[in-house]
Amino acid sequence: MQDNIIQIMPAAGWVAVFDEDGEESAQGVVCFALVESAMKREVRAMIADGAQIGFADALPNFVRVQELDAFEEEDDEDEEGEEDEDEDEA
Repeated sequence: MQDNIIQIMPAAGWVAVFDEDGEESAQGVVCFALVESAMKREVRAMIADGAQIGFADALPNFVRVQELDAFEEEDDEDEEGEEDEDEDEA
């Protein structure tokens, strides 16, 4: 059955997180869509893919949707941990 978009909502400050060869990368979410399919409704993140917009969770390396601030904080913590490991080795 085809997915029907019932409503879209802005998604400022949200990113879709993807696994890129063991490293996480983020891409801005364009909007959230309320989608109906097979008698159920769910909210799905949509991202720009070139000139088209598609569902983030349809991509094979999709991991999760997260607020941008939280993603950046996790990334900063990972970098600090790597710096501490480098200092310990020296």
